[in-house]
Amino acid sequence: MLRDRKKMRVPIVAFAVTLFSLLSTADLTLAAKKVIKIGNIDPYTGPAAALGLGMRNSIDLHIRQANASGKFPDYDIQLVALDDASDPATGVAMATKLGSDQDVIGVSAHYNSPVALATVHIFHRFGLANVMSCAVHPDIIRGNDYKEITRIIADIPAEQAFGGDFVTGRYGYKNWSVVHDTTAWGKSRFDWFKKDLESRPGTKILSVDGVTTGTKDFRPLLTKIKGLKADAIFAGLVIQEAALLKMQMHELGMDHILFYGTTGIDSETFNEIAGKAAEGAIIIGQPYVSPDSDFAKAYAAAGYKEPYEAYGPFAYDATGIILEGLSKFGPNRKAIVDYVADPAFEYNGVTGYIKLKNRQTKTGGLRMKVSQDGKWVPFEKSEYFTGKRKLSGK
Repeated sequence: MLRDRKKMRVPIVAFAVTLFSLLSTADLTLAAKKVIKIGNIDPYTGPAAALGLGMRNSIDLHIRQANASGKFPDYDIQLVALDDASDPATGVAMATKLGSDQDVIGVSAHYNSPVALATVHIFHRFGLANVMSCAVHPDIIRGNDYKEITRIIADIPAEQAFGGDFVTGRYGYKNWSVVHDTTAWGKSRFDWFKKDLESRPGTKILSVDGVTTGTKDFRPLLTKIKGLKADAIFAGLVIQEAALLKMQMHELGMDHILFYGTTGIDSETFNEIAGKAAEGAIIIGQPYVSPDSDFAKAYAAAGYKEPYEAYGPFAYDATGIILEGLSKFGPNRKAIVDYVADPAFEYNGVTGYIKLKNRQTKTGGLRMKVSQDGKWVPFEKSEYFTGKRKLSGK
C-alpha cells in the first residue's frame, strides 16, 4: 500500500510542476504586455446619462474587439471611464487626471459643449488627443488652434444649415418662436439658427426666450407664443427640458405648431419622457445605424444594459481612430495627435467616411428624424414623408 502511494506521488508532482510552469508562462506573457489606456469622459449620471453610457459602452466594445483581434499582441488595452456629470469643473478635473496618466494615449470626450469648452486647454497642455464624438459648439474647434482637439460629427453651423433647408426651405415654416437654454451651447444654437433664418427670405422670429437648465414649467412662455400665432418653435434645448416643452405644448392645445429641435434631443429618452405628446416632433438627427449592422449586432451580443443611442457609433469610430494611431505609431501621444490632425487623415467607420478639414468633419451623416409612434424615425422612412401623416400646420 505504501509503495502504491509513492507511485501516485510521481505523476501528481509532475502535474503540479507542469501546471506551475504553465501558470508562470501565462503570468510572464501577461506581464510582458504593456498596459495602454484609452479614456472616455461623459455624463454617466444626470439627465444626459443615457447618451453618456451609450458612448462609454461603444468605446468599451471597440477596445474588447481590439484585444481579441490579435492585432495588438504587445498591448493590454484598457478603458478608463470617468463621469463628468455634465459639469465643466468636474470635466476639467477628469481631463487633468487622464492627462497626468502617461499610459493614456487618447481620449473621446464630452457630450456637453460647456464641458468640452472648459477642457480644450487641458488636452492641449498634456498633448493628449481628444477625438470628439459629441459636443457641437463651434468654438470647441474654431476658437483655438489646438491640434489635440478633433471632432468627427458636424458642428452647430453645419447642423443649422442642414435643418434650415428642411423646415424652411422644403416645408416653408416662416414665423418662428425660439426657446433655448442659457448655456454657451444654447446661446450658440440660437445664434446660428437666427443667422440661417436671416438668409431665407420671408422668415421672421416672433419671440426669443432663454431658460436655465433644469426649467420645468414652460407654460407661461408657451401661452405667450400661442398668442403670437407662430408656425413653429425652435427648441435649442437638450433632452429633459425639450421633452417637457413638447408635453406642455400638447397640454395647451399647441399641436398645430411644429416642434423643431437639434441633435441634442436625438435620444429615445425624449420620447419616453414626452410620451404620446412627442408625436410629430422634428429634429436634426445623427446617422441611422441599422440593427443588422455588424456594430449593432456586436453591441447586442456584448450584453450592455443601455442602448448605444445616437452617439455610440461616433464614440466607436473615435476609438477606432485612436487604435489605428496606436497600430501605426505605438503608444506615442504626439504621433497620434499629429496623425489625426494631418490634413491627409481619413477613416472609414460605422458612421461612414470621415474626412477632417481644420480638425472638423465635413461629412457627419446628418439626417432629419421625426417622432412616430414613440420612436425617432428617419424622415424619409416615415409616414410623414409619404403623406399618410401630416406635419404640424401642414
